[in-house]
Amino acid sequence: MNKLQVEIFGQRYILKGNADEAYAKELALYVDQKMNETAVHLKGIQPSKLAVLTAMNIAHELFQLKNRQKERETVIGGKTRDIIESIELQFEELKID
Repeated sequence: MNKLQVEIFGQRYILKGNADEAYAKELALYVDQKMNETAVHLKGIQPSKLAVLTAMNIAHELFQLKNRQKERETVIGGKTRDIIESIELQFEELKID
């Protein structure tokens, strides 16, 4: 188990786990950036409330990405069905000749 120290919004945290150190640092940097972005718009907010609002913003981003992924999968699925139907039709036409 690895121990890694990161800083998020001026607070130091010790992370323990088996995750890649570079990846864990990247995650911490991302959360730190998001907290700082949110803090700019909410001067004087309590850090705990800022953390919750930041978590909500990150969750919103995640849900948007999931929805876009589902939409892409639906489009790909439809195109795949169209291609398969076209190929099947071409095979049927070959059998008739």
